[in-house]
Amino acid sequence: MDLNSFIDTSSQNHLKQEGEYLIASDKIKFPIKNFIPRFNSSDNYAEAFGLQWNTFKNTLLDSHTKTDYAESRLETALGQSLKSIRGLKILEAGSGSGMFTEILLKYGAKVYSFDFSNAVDANYDNNMPNDDLTLFQADIRNIPFPDEFFDISICLGVLQHTPNTLDSMIELARVLKTDGKFVVDHYKHHIGHFASLYLVWWMMIKSFNPLVQIKITSTLTRIFFPIHWFFRDYKLIQFALRRISPISFYYETIPYLTKEQQYEWSLCDTHDKNTDQYKRHYTTKQFNQLVALNFKFQSYEIYERGNGLECIAIK
Repeated sequence: MDLNSFIDTSSQNHLKQEGEYLIASDKIKFPIKNFIPRFNSSDNYAEAFGLQWNTFKNTLLDSHTKTDYAESRLETALGQSLKSIRGLKILEAGSGSGMFTEILLKYGAKVYSFDFSNAVDANYDNNMPNDDLTLFQADIRNIPFPDEFFDISICLGVLQHTPNTLDSMIELARVLKTDGKFVVDHYKHHIGHFASLYLVWWMMIKSFNPLVQIKITSTLTRIFFPIHWFFRDYKLIQFALRRISPISFYYETIPYLTKEQQYEWSLCDTHDKNTDQYKRHYTTKQFNQLVALNFKFQSYEIYERGNGLECIAIK
């Protein structure tokens, strides 16, 4: 755990550890709770995500599923062999319970991983102790590190859930070294969203408090999963179900998971997609314009894959 590189972004002063706090020279201090520096309260718009990742702590981890799903997705998003990241300082923004953290560590990266929610506690349980991992809780729009600190900034499955996509991307780029790699993804706009009950379910469920939300999404999964599973090999019926069903179902895209794992993933991701307080979708053209007009990257490419749109750029 690297506790010597944090800064107070308001003053740019470096922080030093004194007992259970990180303290700046102007006496501003941040608590270290359960061995994790905390730069914001857990009572925030991502509270439901914190509950989700502490409930489904290891559901999506390759070490739990005994698959290479996360590893394959991460390598595709990075656009380079994972063997090439050994020794690199990598910022992982919005890490949840550590689905990608464990892969980055496996390949020898120096990982600085954070989440806005208390999901960092689940990540700690999954990936600590490890000298190459620095965990902290912070806002993606206020990352407590100096300019040009990281070799790679990576943020997968997060930007669409933040208050402002552009502000978040600007901060991820700020802490990235010149010639460093910038890797993010974003939900893609799809006309099908408006030809289904997807947004209707979300608008209803997100209005409840997190403890009620997780009961609702668990109940809905118990009701709808057996229907999806029974018709799992009928693509036309699955297409129709996606128009009305509130749950996530992955048999078509990840068929090698066992039925029990399929159900566990449905529980986790049904909660994920119905409880986010912010949800945005961009067309490929809109996302391209966002990058082109606001960043002076040496180069960048946008791909339609993964969660929707993925961007790989060189600062």
